[in-house]
Amino acid sequence: MMKRYALLLTCLTALAAADARASDVSGEAQAFDPRSRYSADEARSQSQSGNVVPARVAIDNVRRRYPGAQVLDVELVRSGSAYYIVKILTQEGHRIDVRVDAATGRVM
Repeated sequence: MMKRYALLLTCLTALAAADARASDVSGEAQAFDPRSRYSADEARSQSQSGNVVPARVAIDNVRRRYPGAQVLDVELVRSGSAYYIVKILTQEGHRIDVRVDAATGRVM
């Protein structure tokens, strides 16, 4: 079990380092504006008011699309229309950001 977490940590660290290098090299990568993320309270309020589907719906739809993948994180983002970013680790060891329409729960 410990080897699995060590491997996961190594993969995530390598991916983060590669992503940072790619951003530095390209110079074209635009910084993600942290103000575009909903806070936990805002996301809960949006879900309870029916403006967006609950995060659980988005996660379930991503798990159906990527069976066996491990969900690492979920964020609700406001950009025109709201969407979820569900970060997963596939069985093959790839980290993927999956975009999910927050209004419908549909994987985009």
